[in-house]
Amino acid sequence: MIVRVRSNSARWFTATVRAVQRVTPAAGICLLAWPMLVSAESVWAQWAAGHELPQAKFAGRETIVPGKAGAVASAGTPPRGSALARFEIPRLKLAYPLLEGTDNGTLDKSIGHVEGTGLPGDTGNIGIAGHRNTHFRKLEWVRRGDEIVLTSAKGRFRYYVEWARLFTPTDIEVLDRNHGPAVTLVTCFPFEYVGAAPLRYIIRALPDADTRARLNPVAPSSVKGD
Repeated sequence: MIVRVRSNSARWFTATVRAVQRVTPAAGICLLAWPMLVSAESVWAQWAAGHELPQAKFAGRETIVPGKAGAVASAGTPPRGSALARFEIPRLKLAYPLLEGTDNGTLDKSIGHVEGTGLPGDTGNIGIAGHRNTHFRKLEWVRRGDEIVLTSAKGRFRYYVEWARLFTPTDIEVLDRNHGPAVTLVTCFPFEYVGAAPLRYIIRALPDADTRARLNPVAPSSVKGD
């Protein structure tokens, strides 16, 4: 009887040891995997938050340039979304196609030409708008004297930044055609603001001598006959 009890105890002990031996590797793997799992979960949470925040931040779709009530497009207005020129600021390595219009669909794709302002290659004030968190993000670092290049079917035109100032969204007189020849860039400000930004960051650039001469050619004086 005593022998049988010892035999059963030995079997139980042996079975327990074997079970522990089987579980130990799995437990070791779990212990090693747990920090990796926690780290991966942290990275995922940070990525998800960083992905969702910009969408929530700009979910309201900022209107960069308020439209004029009752404004009607003229017969010569380019079709909305059509490519007008190539826009560049070489020092900032900024280059985008300039599309017609400032609606959300257009500005989601690239920068947009403000309707009713001068067109590339014209003598007017060329208004160009872009979102502060995408295509015009680098405007935060623009400097006086930076070169702006517009290349269209009419040629290559160079402008140089004259000033950068802050305006309210309703101060649209900065886009008046009478301020030309010039290029006026518009984006929202502050750049890191959460929600609809309260101000507009305006950059005015003026043409160099060559561009000004081509935009305003001097008509040859007429010669009277004898």
